[in-house]
Amino acid sequence: MKKKAICLLSVLLLLVSMAFPAAAAFQQSVLESVVVVYVEIYNEDEYYGYGTGTGFFVGESGKDPQYLVTNYHVVEYYVATGGGDGSSFLRVFFSQDDIEEAYLVEYNEEKDLAILRLAKPTDKRKPLKLQAPTQDMVGSTVYAVGYPSIADSDAVANPSSRFGKEDATVTTGSVSRLLIQSGTGREIIQTDTATHGGNSGGPLVNDAGNVIGINTFGIISNGSEIETMQYALSVNEVIPLLDRNSIAYELAGESSLPLPLPALIAIGAAVVLLAAVAVVLAVRSRKPAPAPAAAAAAPVPAPQPAPQPMPQRRAYLRSMSPQHGGAQTPVGSQAVLIGRDASSCALIFRSDTPGVSARHCSVSFNAASGEFLVTDLRSTYGTYLANGQRLDPGVPFRLRPGDSFYLGERANAVRVELG
Repeated sequence: MKKKAICLLSVLLLLVSMAFPAAAAFQQSVLESVVVVYVEIYNEDEYYGYGTGTGFFVGESGKDPQYLVTNYHVVEYYVATGGGDGSSFLRVFFSQDDIEEAYLVEYNEEKDLAILRLAKPTDKRKPLKLQAPTQDMVGSTVYAVGYPSIADSDAVANPSSRFGKEDATVTTGSVSRLLIQSGTGREIIQTDTATHGGNSGGPLVNDAGNVIGINTFGIISNGSEIETMQYALSVNEVIPLLDRNSIAYELAGESSLPLPLPALIAIGAAVVLLAAVAVVLAVRSRKPAPAPAAAAAAPVPAPQPAPQPMPQRRAYLRSMSPQHGGAQTPVGSQAVLIGRDASSCALIFRSDTPGVSARHCSVSFNAASGEFLVTDLRSTYGTYLANGQRLDPGVPFRLRPGDSFYLGERANAVRVELG
């Protein structure tokens, strides 16, 4: 009798294992929803350079999307130079040769979110579903999708094809914790999924391919980024902006991947067989079942201190040079370059500026310590502190908010600020 029961139970286990699919992997369809967001920066019709980030489309399934989500800091230059009333442009790249102009619908600087739209719906991309992160997602696998290296032409065999959906980068990690950010009240997701500058505004998706967050910022220590401390804004932060502008979107249900009919049938059969085995064993058993032992009391877990959210303020470089008119350049954990090379520098000086090299120096911001790090990149004319001290090439120097430095000549001064 015992052998027959064991056989039946083995069949049950086999049926149940067949009912559930193998562990999910990255949904390739997500690549059908992301684009490069490209900002051409002009000030009074003078070209200053460009900035890039990632965006993803939202909308109704089966319908061509028109609206996309990104970070505010991706489009900040556009806003700072007048937005739609200025001379800068927002572009969406479907590929290197397929570009459309985008328009700013609404932004929230404090939340670091922006909503863009195209002139009309597009059939070149599909919308993604949104799914609010929950505590049971902690430890689950997530994927960051975006364009962190589109400016790195040395790593691409054909630099003219760096903007298509097949060029998006996918990195894998897990959700570390959910928290409320001090100072802003933003709902954020901590993850160890590797992200870098161009990932900003891109989706953080789960195994089902649903967006749970918008990749936004990371933390650095001693000038190096901590890959295990990356942060994404919860989709709960973007939903109010979508609602306020009557933009359609879809929320995934509690179970966004329902079991197929064969799985349900197999589970039903397993339940019936299990019940049959239980009845047979009960009828044929001659020995009374022993009384169940008293259940041991579950240990009461010690209270854990609430995690302390990490404060985050916006860091800027403010050029004091007359050619920039006091323009601000955002800076984060990934170092930004200053110099004359428009293809790589975030703060760009005119090509005829005395004392400034093509790639003169770099600046990053350490949110944990609240300090900036400025590094001279072996420039010809040197990088100097406000007191005239010349920085050693290649050696990072710490600055506090409000400090300033200059490139070659005092007229090329830059101040570091927190806003």
